[in-house]
Amino acid sequence: MKPIVAITMGDPCGIGPEVIVKSLLNDALYEQCRPFVIGDVHTIREAASRFAPQLTIVPIQKVSEAAFAAGRLEVLDSDGRRITTKPSVFEAGILNPRAAAAAFKAIEMAAKLALSGEVQAIATAPINKEGMKQIGFPFPGHTEFFAEAAHEDDFGMMMVGSHLKIMLVSIHLPLRDAIAQLNTIGILKAIRLTDCALKQDFGLARPHIAVAGLNPHAGERGILGEEEERFIVPAIKTAQQEGLHVSGPYPADTLFYKLEQQGFDSAVALYHDQALIPIKLIAFGCAVNLTAGLPFIRTSVDHGTAFDIAGKGIADPGSLQAAVKLAAEMAIHRYPQLKNKDLQ
Repeated sequence: MKPIVAITMGDPCGIGPEVIVKSLLNDALYEQCRPFVIGDVHTIREAASRFAPQLTIVPIQKVSEAAFAAGRLEVLDSDGRRITTKPSVFEAGILNPRAAAAAFKAIEMAAKLALSGEVQAIATAPINKEGMKQIGFPFPGHTEFFAEAAHEDDFGMMMVGSHLKIMLVSIHLPLRDAIAQLNTIGILKAIRLTDCALKQDFGLARPHIAVAGLNPHAGERGILGEEEERFIVPAIKTAQQEGLHVSGPYPADTLFYKLEQQGFDSAVALYHDQALIPIKLIAFGCAVNLTAGLPFIRTSVDHGTAFDIAGKGIADPGSLQAAVKLAAEMAIHRYPQLKNKDLQ
């Protein structure tokens, strides 16, 4: 049985609707999973008419109504309305609090469906942080929202692209704060989350995890900085004592090359750009952001709402296609019962 993947619309004024309908033109996704969209039906219908006229948009009121057939994209309206033929009220490229509210309703509904077991995975199109702030959304992004919805304290962001799988110790923090808040507990948590994700969602029996250093040459044993000896080495030693296959700290200027060459299964990076620069250099446009530590699978695109190109028909659907594909692959590993049934 193929996993059900809910795709959230993202901000309807951004490129989310466009990349969604373009992605679902790919029949191969339907061979891997059963996808549908949660969001504003009118917006998705208009996007399809402009950028994917081959698609038939079918409104549904519950997941069980979906047929999940290629060429037919079901949309579960996040307002729970009976759908009319009225046009979308959202204008591409224009910040709109109503659009942010619609995006929020979609991810809220997705979380409920995932927690109830009606869907095996969520793939999210981008929300606009400025718009979300305007409506009082109290989280930095999707990652923290889903963790709160699932009542999970131990969670993390992992970026996946090409052969790279990189877990972040800190996410959206100014560099000064990311360094100031660095500690052994946080690094150890990231190592544990990485190990669990690689085993549970990628099917690796004993993954080898590499930990990046913070300073040039990983500190040169304290000559170029003390953070490695104070925080990173103790975290690695504790993880090793727990039986995890982890090593480091490695100089960041060579670690990610070795990771791309498959010298390790995954790496732990200490701050945002340390992880995102190699990912976007090697897998720009097809990388995936996933949230580790949740009781359900959540993947996302590696880009924002891109208001500057919204509605122009030039948005690349590669990252969303990769996010849906990865969500389906992860679900097969996490839910082994899916393997034991004929594909449907």
